[in-house]
Amino acid sequence: MKDTIITVYVDTCKIRKYSNKKKDKDKVLSCVLICDNHYDAPATEEFTSNIVANSNLAWTAAVINILSNPEDFVIIDKIIPKLGEKSFIKLRSPKDGAGGTHVDGFVGDVDESEPEEYKIKFSVYSEGKRKKYSIDPKIRVIKTEIQ
Repeated sequence: MKDTIITVYVDTCKIRKYSNKKKDKDKVLSCVLICDNHYDAPATEEFTSNIVANSNLAWTAAVINILSNPEDFVIIDKIIPKLGEKSFIKLRSPKDGAGGTHVDGFVGDVDESEPEEYKIKFSVYSEGKRKKYSIDPKIRVIKTEIQ
């Protein structure tokens, strides 16, 4: 399987105490896990997803303790490649199918790369309130087909 789904898991009970300001960044990160549908275990912001060239990408989010917080939810608002147009991460328009539940993208015919940092902006809906946050994971193109 070479297409990649990157999931951001958020502890909505803990994170709602913090802001997205620099002073709270480490605390916010302690409330977030990120992983993909390959063999990478959930990890904090230092997570690097390995993807194969010419593959599709999707980013989505989930509440870690959904059974304890059934009314909470998390939405990916935006993915921002830090290298802008020079990034190998290409995003699709929400009008092309993703809607508001996730963000779709792809990687074209790219040689193996060093990890590239990008920004995931997401909203947490908890206790009837919305708060916005962001994290900066990494993504790398690899040559080997992911099983």
